Amino acid sequence: MKVAIACSKDKEIVPLDQAEFIEIYDDQSGKLSESENPGYGSKEATMASILRLSPDVIAVREGVMCPGSYMMSQGSIKYALIKSSKVEDIIKNKEYADAKEELAEELFAE
Repeated sequence: MKVAIACSKDKEIVPLDQAEFIEIYDDQSGKLSESENPGYGSKEATMASILRLSPDVIAVREGVMCPGSYMMSQGSIKYALIKSSKVEDIIKNKEYADAKEELAEELFAE
């Protein structure tokens, strides 16, 4: 399973439009790869960049996505509602394991 995490340079999960980097964790190989976010400044452009990387799951918290980024990703990716704020903790605690097909509206409503 490949997990996408939109994060700051400090490796903290942030809203998609504030993500300087997109981390992709492959839980089968244990490898973590980092890409600069070409969509920085836009939640929809960041989601498009994430989808091009073909992850299975995206780590999210309330406010990470907007309705547009949620709608464009729905059906293409699962959503892991996470509690940790650091990339290393999300991976260490396997918070992506219970990923869902849909999210409650309050998690992506602006």
